[in-house]
Amino acid sequence: MAEADGSRRTLLIWMHSDRYPAWRIPDALVDRLGAEGGEEWRVQAIRVSADAGGDGPDRAPEAVVAAIGSAEVYFGYGITRELLDAATGLRWFHSGAAGVGGSLRAGMRDRGVVMTNSAGIYADPLAEWAIGAMLHFSRGFDIAMRAMRDGGWPYQELAGASSPLRELAGSTVAVVGYGGIGRAVGMRAKALGMRVIAVRARPGHRALPEVDREVGPEGLYEALAGADHVVLALPETDETRGLIGRDELAAMRPGAVLMNLSRGGIVDEAALSEALGTGALRGAALDVFRTEPLPPDSPLREHGNVLFTPHAGSISPRYWDRQGPLMRRNFANWRAGEPLVNQVDKERGY
Repeated sequence: MAEADGSRRTLLIWMHSDRYPAWRIPDALVDRLGAEGGEEWRVQAIRVSADAGGDGPDRAPEAVVAAIGSAEVYFGYGITRELLDAATGLRWFHSGAAGVGGSLRAGMRDRGVVMTNSAGIYADPLAEWAIGAMLHFSRGFDIAMRAMRDGGWPYQELAGASSPLRELAGSTVAVVGYGGIGRAVGMRAKALGMRVIAVRARPGHRALPEVDREVGPEGLYEALAGADHVVLALPETDETRGLIGRDELAAMRPGAVLMNLSRGGIVDEAALSEALGTGALRGAALDVFRTEPLPPDSPLREHGNVLFTPHAGSISPRYWDRQGPLMRRNFANWRAGEPLVNQVDKERGY
C-alpha cells in the first residue's frame, strides 16, 4: 500500500485544463474527496493542463510523474506508459474517459491494477448528438444550409420528386453497441416514434422495453440492411476495429445515414468515402476519426453530405454533475473494500 505524509494514503488527481472548463475538475469536488477521505487519505490535485481528448494524453508532465510514485489511487483522463512505470504503489486507476484503448496500449492490461472508466457519463450528450444528426439529414438541413449560403433557394431539391426528406417517426435506427450510450440513443429514438434495432454482444441478457428487435454480432448485416439510420456506439477493441468496411456499407439500405460517435478506428474511412461518393448513402455524421485532428486533405472532407464535429459530441456543462458522484461513490467503495462501479474487463477492452 502506497503511503505519503507518514501513514496517509494518497489519491492523486490529474484532471485539469486551462483552456477547456468542461474538463477542469472543480475545487469543490477535490475538497469534498479530501474531506471524505479524512485523516487517512491525502488528496492531491495537479493543476497542470491535460489533454482530455480521445482516451487521454500521450504524455504526462514531470509534476504528475513525480507525484504518482506515492499514489495508491489515481484519477486522470487515461494513463500513460511513463505514469505506469513510475506508479510503483498504484492499486486503482479511474479514467475520466469512457474509452480505455489508450490506457491498455500503455501497458495497463499487463499490470495488476484495478481499472474503472466513465462509461455512462457521456450517454446523454452523445445521444442528443445522434438525434440531432438524424434530424440534420432527415429534414434536409445540410441541403438547405449549403444552397442558401451560396445564394440559392433549394425548394425544388427539397420538395421535388427526388426529395430526401423523411420523418423520424416510423423510421428505423440500428444501434450497434447497446451499452449506456447506445441505450440512451435507443430510448430517445423510441420516444420520437422510431423503431429500434439493438446489436448487442449479449442479446437477451435483460429485457429492454424500447427495443423492437435485438440481435447479436452475427446479426449485424441484418440490422444494417433494415435501418434508415445506423449509430455506432461500441468500444474499439481488437474485435471491433475496422468493423464497418466495404461489405458492411454495401449492406446498408440505400439512402441510409451512418453515424459514428464511438471511435474512428471502427470505420474504414476509405470505404466510407467511396460509398458517399457513389451516392449509396444519404450521408454520414462523424464525431470521431482514425487520425485526430482530421487531416485537411482527408477524402471525407470532399463530400457535402458529411456532418463533422471535432470529437466534441460528449462535451456538456453537466459533465461534473455526473463524474463527481461516480468518483465519490467509487472512492467510498474503495475505502470500504466494496466492489467498484464501471470496473473495466481488460481482456475484453471495456
